Amino acid sequence: METFKETRERFIIAALVLTLILLFTSMIFAVEQKMSIADAFFYIIFSLETFNYRGDYGILLLFVSFFIGVFAVYLFETLIYLVRDEFGGVVYMAQTLRLKDHYVVCGGGRIGQHIANLLREKHKKVIIVEKDENVAIELKSMGFKVLKENALEEKTFKMVNTSRANAVFACLGQDVDNFIVILNAKAANKNVIVISRCNSVKNIGKFKNLGADEVVLPEIAGADRMVYLEEHFKSK
Repeated sequence: METFKETRERFIIAALVLTLILLFTSMIFAVEQKMSIADAFFYIIFSLETFNYRGDYGILLLFVSFFIGVFAVYLFETLIYLVRDEFGGVVYMAQTLRLKDHYVVCGGGRIGQHIANLLREKHKKVIIVEKDENVAIELKSMGFKVLKENALEEKTFKMVNTSRANAVFACLGQDVDNFIVILNAKAANKNVIVISRCNSVKNIGKFKNLGADEVVLPEIAGADRMVYLEEHFKSK
């Protein structure tokens, strides 16, 4: 599925191409009809508005009108994305304002999915924040409530009503990103529990200083679990 960024880039390219075509066509008319470029431009616009494609330049005007049509399509698509992103965000905020005692999972990767699954199995209310559109679509198909936004932005934590949440799980891949998640979560609700993933032992203290209530290193947690299981079987 095409993202807003891709649509915006196509829109900009179409606008530049259309501008160059109008400028080039105006220059041709100005030279042939011995008029100023401005007069030639207005003549072209008038011809396009009245569908007056007769004369020596009828095919050229038809070509210009085709590009205007293409540009109009891209403009319409861009407006749809803007309305969906802005208005859709407002609608989402209105929906989440009714939520309380829920859990916010930042990051829809493997760890985020496992956390969300475990919480759902316990019949907890879960919202996953995931900026990647394809991942967000996949998570929605799995039945999760998903907000397609960037967890590194403060507004995201207002949209998921962090002020009434039980806990926030920071599950992004990079420690520096989880730093920001912790700060944003605590800024939205200083009392919310924040449990963060961490990739480096040396960063545990930094996470704690930023406000993380618990810090988990997936590799160490996995190793501890494996040792625990071995000892558990020995004790049987």
